[in-house]
Amino acid sequence: MPTELRTRAISRGTFLRSGLALAGGVLGATALGSGPLGATDAEAATSGAGASAAPAKAASPVQLPTSWKSTAFTAPLPSTHDGYISSWTALYGAGPLTSLSAKKVAQADGISNFLPYGEYEQKERFTPHVAGTVRLDGGPVRIRFVGNKGRKFTAEVHLLRSADPKSPALLLHVLGKSATSLVLPKGTPIVWGTPPAASLSKVTTADVREVLEQGVGFSFGEDGPNPAHASGATVLDGGRHIVGSVRFPTHGTRVTRRWFGAAVRADGGWTYLVAELPKS
Repeated sequence: MPTELRTRAISRGTFLRSGLALAGGVLGATALGSGPLGATDAEAATSGAGASAAPAKAASPVQLPTSWKSTAFTAPLPSTHDGYISSWTALYGAGPLTSLSAKKVAQADGISNFLPYGEYEQKERFTPHVAGTVRLDGGPVRIRFVGNKGRKFTAEVHLLRSADPKSPALLLHVLGKSATSLVLPKGTPIVWGTPPAASLSKVTTADVREVLEQGVGFSFGEDGPNPAHASGATVLDGGRHIVGSVRFPTHGTRVTRRWFGAAVRADGGWTYLVAELPKS
């Protein structure tokens, strides 16, 4: 593994600013706008996206693997007491690594420059104290963020597969009052995307295509044309879940895979975690 990993953290704020660039089929910072997108916690609560989901916009069933039971992809929308996702960091070009040391985790973008909920500029510098080595499919590892002005936050980090086999990712989940860990299926590529919708109930198929292309595309880098193309986008359960096919390059060829997303809590409101469904 290289001494220095080239990383790019995708925070919810990054996705909020990047929608226009990705909608135009281009990844990069040159066309980024600004301003909040997606639902606030209050909007999500009133959109029918809680434990009792709103009626589905589509009746097409999605057969999930039995191993996904009791994960974030089958659970109700978490409450604000269950914490939120802070960032998804691509380790570009790291290759098929199976673990990352506590020191490397602490140096990664999105963790070394951690910002608390709702803050988009550095008001306090936080030092991450990582409990140990994070392992692929090994579950979460705790991180304690200690600020130079006295604030402290407890979080956990997961080492995940992304859409690009050459670029695994770190997912940072800040724990809430319930201290509930984020449970994710093992051995599954997982990406992240935020739709430009005011609430879950207003998510459209065009929004789903954007989410899928955002998440899969950022696995391959932040510059140049977006290599991901989504089709067959469908909104399920009143926006609680989404599904669609994405065509993207892997191992020197282009493949088409189905991806299933679930709404989860994120910095500023909610977003979608999106996982690749097994080919079978």
